[in-house]
Amino acid sequence: MVEVQQHAASRRQDAVLIISDDADAQIRVSRALGDETAIVTAQAQGISNTLHQLLTTVAVIAECNAVTLAVLKDILSYSPRTKVIVVVDSENNGDAVLALEAGATDIIERPYSDDLLRMMVKRAQHIASLESEVERLRTYERQQHAILGGSAPMVQLLRMVDRVASTDVNTLVYGESGTGKALMARAIHDRSTRSNKPFITLNCASLPEDMLDAELFGIERGNFDSRQIKIGKIEAAHGGTLFLDEIGDMPLSIQAKVLRFFQERVVDRIAGERSIPVDVKVVAATYHDLGARVSEKKFRDDLLHHVGEVTINIPPLRDRGDDVLLLAKTFLLQFNQTMNRKINGFSDDAVNALMTYAWPGNVRELQNKVKSAVIMADGTQISAADLALTKEHQKDSGLPLNLRQVREEAERNAVTRALARAEGNMSQSANLLGISRPTLYTLIEKYSLQR
Repeated sequence: MVEVQQHAASRRQDAVLIISDDADAQIRVSRALGDETAIVTAQAQGISNTLHQLLTTVAVIAECNAVTLAVLKDILSYSPRTKVIVVVDSENNGDAVLALEAGATDIIERPYSDDLLRMMVKRAQHIASLESEVERLRTYERQQHAILGGSAPMVQLLRMVDRVASTDVNTLVYGESGTGKALMARAIHDRSTRSNKPFITLNCASLPEDMLDAELFGIERGNFDSRQIKIGKIEAAHGGTLFLDEIGDMPLSIQAKVLRFFQERVVDRIAGERSIPVDVKVVAATYHDLGARVSEKKFRDDLLHHVGEVTINIPPLRDRGDDVLLLAKTFLLQFNQTMNRKINGFSDDAVNALMTYAWPGNVRELQNKVKSAVIMADGTQISAADLALTKEHQKDSGLPLNLRQVREEAERNAVTRALARAEGNMSQSANLLGISRPTLYTLIEKYSLQR
């Protein structure tokens, strides 16, 4: 039985749940917490059936026995983040041990002072609030790093990412500039068992040779009595993932030291006196053909074998079909929010421009074009003029001369664009195409299209 002492308190996350079969104990704890705290009181017997209705982040169990310990475990099974304080008798030290083993956040001995209980509850609420904020930020970060795409190449790519992420193999990501190699590396990390460990990045083309050496391996300065230590990126990534961007531009002298790291899993700081073991998953990326770089004596063949235990090729945006519209709409939502604009979408001519442009700068170029268009748009929709796409990068249709193939290619493109424009709504897509829904389903199956 749950009794709500304040209006709608059971819906408040800051409400404190007091659990006891003893009414006097409930009153004692309630009075100790004062009027500033919303209170929910309940008996230990039968509370399991009502726990899922409560949003409370802190619970106080007013006595410790077999029943209340079972309740404690039930609370944590329903809500692992809930902080539970258990009141124990000072004469029985075993109760404190049992409560902590069952998952109690804290214990307080009877007799206790009201001030101490209030302090414990406030501390538990503060910890719960911090954990909630950390989870919110992590969720936001995951959303920012989400890889969007429903085209066949991207579906296949994401399946490969999931497989790679479940292992500790070194992964080499190939892709043109702007395709999202860093995003792919982050996705591999976020989907791995190392996701709660560091994700450290270093662009190998951004630093001169001596600085790159120090950034990778660290450096020690000073004498034996007073040494100053700069931790390198490899060492900082211990337990997590190291992302080496543009590894194809790494100087040969540094490649030799990196090879030793791959072979022995140790780093030697510059001027350091010992080798330091590290546990790191490595993801590297490049737009270069590293096989050609090996032939040109600009990249070590033995290092390539270590770096590219598995290789992932990110398709350019021009080969991702209606992903262009999906990404464009996603960027529009983001920039509407950050720029306080209220643009509803893209006009028909803008959609046509987006789908027929070759996107030499890939996703990065698309993002920049949408951002500029959001700034420049005068109406409620983005027009082709707002996107300012040049004609020199229009796609070459590449249609064959065979009329049947021409018709099929045109039919497939029309269905793909209709599905993209209608955001997968089958009725709207059929209306745009001027066909029935059964005919649309037949065409989707014929051309193996994503709905």
